[in-house]
Amino acid sequence: MGARLILLAGAVVAAASPPSIAWAHGVGVRGDLPVPASLAAAGAAVVLVASFAALAALWPRPRLAAAATGRPVPGGDRVVGWLAWPLRLLGVAAFIAALAAALAGPGDPTQNFAAVAIYVGLWVGVLVASAVLGDVWSALSPFETAAAVGRLSRGHHPDAAAQPLSRAGVWPGVVLLAGFVWLELVHPTPGEPTVLLAAMALYAGVIAVGALWWGQGWIRSAEGFGVLFRLVAAMAPLHRNSGRLRLRWPLTGLTRVEASPSTTALILLVLGATTFDGVTRQPFWQALAGEQTGWAAVPLATAGLVVTVAVVAGVYWLAMREGARITQRRTGELAHAFAHSLVPIVVAYAIAHYFSLLAFQGQRLLALASDPLDAGWNLLGTAHWSVDYALISPAVIAWVQVGAIVLGHVAGVVLAHDRAVALLPGATATRSQVPLLFAMVVYTIGGLVLLLRGG
Repeated sequence: MGARLILLAGAVVAAASPPSIAWAHGVGVRGDLPVPASLAAAGAAVVLVASFAALAALWPRPRLAAAATGRPVPGGDRVVGWLAWPLRLLGVAAFIAALAAALAGPGDPTQNFAAVAIYVGLWVGVLVASAVLGDVWSALSPFETAAAVGRLSRGHHPDAAAQPLSRAGVWPGVVLLAGFVWLELVHPTPGEPTVLLAAMALYAGVIAVGALWWGQGWIRSAEGFGVLFRLVAAMAPLHRNSGRLRLRWPLTGLTRVEASPSTTALILLVLGATTFDGVTRQPFWQALAGEQTGWAAVPLATAGLVVTVAVVAGVYWLAMREGARITQRRTGELAHAFAHSLVPIVVAYAIAHYFSLLAFQGQRLLALASDPLDAGWNLLGTAHWSVDYALISPAVIAWVQVGAIVLGHVAGVVLAHDRAVALLPGATATRSQVPLLFAMVVYTIGGLVLLLRGG
């Protein structure tokens, strides 16, 4: 993307070097670092500020949107064609296996295919895969497969997906995803098979009934995982355009994300929910919760989730309000225009909080997939696999956690700056980004402190 981009990359790397010295002796697992969490957080903040300065000096014009289409991948269309229906069948099989495991599998959530598939494979694995490989969920989703079969039966191309309902936006998806994060973070027994069975039946029922009533556009509006994963997939280097597989610079696809209140709300919901996961690991929260367990703890946990999401959203909204004062634009207009810059932070928080879960319980998922009903099967030859906890050292886990948060926020600063110079003239573009930079510094410090000081 030109010599300026190369110079900018060098400047950002150079800016990142001093804080890395603070971690030069290596880091351990969360809560067991050889340096204070505050020092690591301060170093990360320096990286963000230095990146902002480098962007102001070396990035005077928008660059990302022009690179969002990318170049065709030789032979890529053939590979996608070969994989399309096998992946669809895999997704349907996994959904049926999860339903069966929730109905008749082991009662222990750590040994139940449904629990591990949903909380590890779907919530973490598909999200990370989407950030790297693009929109994989459109192939794996049983709801999209049902819609594709419907299109095929009417003589249409199976990949001619409908657009979200224009009036609803993705608000139905926000509601369903909010229900999922409440189940994950608040419900006293989120991994219990009967609870998961009810949740899966309710989720699938809402999607199916809505699709029958409003058409396939309902799936694109209401299927919360699909809405989230498509947003994340926009930052991937691989994507499909006019039926062709293309390779582009990472992050560039986010410039094409449609700005809307519902999209902004979904991004802030997921960011706030992951933050709340970190809050619940803090000593102050554990002291506040006291001896409350089971359903007695639900009111406090629900309030904590709502307040945390509100605080995360409030920090962003205050930054946008100050930006609106500087630019003489409306707060909502700016908030929706820059919401795409938070998507890399969502991915970064997910990696930071759940990387070790994916690395270790992902191995368990492969074993459980061979015998989802604990019936003595060995369908894939993996039933006897055990989790290798020595596969990744605590030091590597900690580096990935800290690196993900720092790089995710740097990516957010890059996206925000590129959008600012596209919308605003000259120095106003840079000045308008100072409040958002402050918000991202707050997110970075808060995210690292919650992660590194967690119990």
